[in-house]
Amino acid sequence: MKPNAYRANEEIRMKAELSRKEAESLIERDLKCPECGYKAGTVFSDCTGHLTIRCRKCKTVSVLNLAYFRRHRRRKYKTTIK
Repeated sequence: MKPNAYRANEEIRMKAELSRKEAESLIERDLKCPECGYKAGTVFSDCTGHLTIRCRKCKTVSVLNLAYFRRHRRRKYKTTIK
């Protein structure tokens, strides 16, 4: 094995370990197929943009905008009756 190839492998391992540590504090969420509802993938809370997924169950290829498939918190509205 060449020294440069070994150094590249070590750099990749270090970057992978750093990425794993950064992801520990993030929230994971599942993406479901829009056609059949099967779990098509998992993304982290900091993901944005568009993603192409292929469902393993129904074989549909879909482009998803992650902004439309985020979790929404329900707001509790306080109403007063007179």
